[in-house]
Formats: sequence, structure tokens, C-alpha cells
Amino acid sequence: MLISNKLLFIALISALFSMTSCSSVRLAVYDYQKKHEYAMANNASYAATNSKKASTEKQAITNKASKYIGSNYRYGSCDPSKGFDCSGLVYHVAKSQEIELPRSSSSMASLGNHIPWKKAEAGDLIFFGDNNRINHVGIVEKNKGNEMWIIHSSSSNGVLREDILESDYWMKRVMFAIDITTLKGRT
Repeated sequence: MLISNKLLFIALISALFSMTSCSSVRLAVYDYQKKHEYAMANNASYAATNSKKASTEKQAITNKASKYIGSNYRYGSCDPSKGFDCSGLVYHVAKSQEIELPRSSSSMASLGNHIPWKKAEAGDLIFFGDNNRINHVGIVEKNKGNEMWIIHSSSSNGVLREDILESDYWMKRVMFAIDITTLKGRT
């Protein structure tokens, strides 16, 4: 009798332990799923906030760049009172938005991840060159697929707004774009 009571007690403890373990496992899985769902919701919210923030920053960049349309071309200058070369305009506009960039277009091009120029958005930097050498940079103002308006400083016209898809000269030289908002704090 003593042995059967002992076996019964062990069976009861074992069953109780099994039930406790199972409920803990279910609770852990439930908590994991809730945490995962919560993390996913937070990530989506964070991505939407960052996307909105990046969009606002890019709009500020294009707004600032458009203020200089009509400025003179000045080789080696990033001074609005004297005029701009292409990278000087981009450098000055980026700096006004607290984005530090190097001073040359080729150095700017080496900073970020390249995106196809056809996918560039307003506020992105767009690069031009020939023989695999970067020699010009501008700021995308709008990309509608059949129109690609940029603000840039050309040696012949100074700072202007131009649809590069209408220009054989620029179409032969367009290379890629970079999302300027990803360059914050990279230099």
C-alpha cells in the first residue's frame, strides 16, 4: 500500500508538473507572438515615420535649391553671393539641412548606395559622367517617368531647373542617384 501511494503521489506530481510546463510553454509562445506582433507594428510605425521624415527633408532640400535658380556659375565656389559650381550648390544646400558632404561630385558619389536614376525621387542627388568618371551632380526636383527635372549649376547657364530627359547631352551622361537623407553623418 505504501508503494502504491508513493507511485500515486509521483504520478500526481508528474502530472501536475506536466500541466504546469505545458501552460508555461503556451504562455511563452503567446507572449512571443504578442511581442513579435508588437515589434512588427512598431517597425511599421518607425518606417512610416522615417519615410515621412525623409520626404520632409527631401522637400526642404529641393525648396532650398530652387531659391538659387538664376545664380551665377562660379568654378570652385559654394558661396551664394559669388555663385556655385555643381558640387558647390549641392554642398551648400546639404549643409543648410545639416548634411555634411565632401566638396567634389566624385567624392559625393562614393558615399552612398547607388540607386537607378530612373527611381530617383525629389531631393535625391543625381550624378553624371563619362568614361566611368563622375563630373557633375544635381538635385532631383521631380521624376514623373517621362520627365526628370533637376536643379543644378552648369558652366554655361549657372543654376537652373532642367528636364534632363529633353537633353541628349545629359541623357548620354546620366549614371545613378543617391538618396541624400542616407548620407547624414557619413562624412
